[in-house]
Amino acid sequence: MTFRKLPPLAMLRSYEAAARHISFARAGEELGVTAAAISQQVRALEEHLGQSLFLRRAQGLSLTEAGLSYLTVLRDAFDRMGAGTDELFHGRSPDVVSVRVTAGFAHLWLAPRLARFLAQAPQVRLRLLTALWTPLELDRDADFEIRCGIGAWPDLAAYPLTRDRLFPVCAPSLIDGLDRPLAPDYLQHQRLIHIQTFAEGWPEWFRGAGGVAPAADRAAIMFDTATLAVDLTLSGGGFMLGRSCFVDPLLASGDLVAPFAAKIKSTEAFYLVERAGERLPRPAQFFRDWILAEAAG
Repeated sequence: MTFRKLPPLAMLRSYEAAARHISFARAGEELGVTAAAISQQVRALEEHLGQSLFLRRAQGLSLTEAGLSYLTVLRDAFDRMGAGTDELFHGRSPDVVSVRVTAGFAHLWLAPRLARFLAQAPQVRLRLLTALWTPLELDRDADFEIRCGIGAWPDLAAYPLTRDRLFPVCAPSLIDGLDRPLAPDYLQHQRLIHIQTFAEGWPEWFRGAGGVAPAADRAAIMFDTATLAVDLTLSGGGFMLGRSCFVDPLLASGDLVAPFAAKIKSTEAFYLVERAGERLPRPAQFFRDWILAEAAG
């Protein structure tokens, strides 16, 4: 067997991250070391190979032709090692894209779009894992999670999927014959539907609308998932504080109406989350590119 004298792995990891980011600083953040340490490792790799991989100019870094070619080789190698490790030791197959997602987002946002993904990638096997609550760490069996928050989780890369506004919605039958927009005080004696999993709710909307939240919301009903709240709202069971990513299609179809003028910007959004720095198999990369394009569109 021919012995291959490969460069040390620390050099290769540092170079691959720096070349991908075109930045020693961002590579250092990803790998948990300083920019100077990344620079030293890259310089040592260049000496080991006998070629420059970066052009270092006053305006910043750029890859040499050899550096670009080597990046392609290393990314493919790391992708293969990552996929093989997951398949053998973590029970994850590179041919299956696993996504953990909250039940509400899966039903109201993702499911209506999945036919387009399957049409574009009929060979990809997709596994959706639904949950109500999301742990801080990424599920070891999942390639991605879709979670709601401010986009900052340790050791995870987060890509925004939504930018939401919050406003009351109801079935058209609840406001038949009333002039719109309604004043916030109209809700003082109506049933309010609450979704407990979000940081912001009715009190924040009333403050933003210049109204006063009911002192005793005896008729309120609370859900831990948006799906049930939307179903009750569609059947005329009360007023729900709608999240634009969930209710905009229902407003467009006329199944729901938004009878109040005030809309407040949510501090939370839904994000696609993956492990920072992990090399994903191509099917997972394709899913990530597809869902980010869907969100942008």
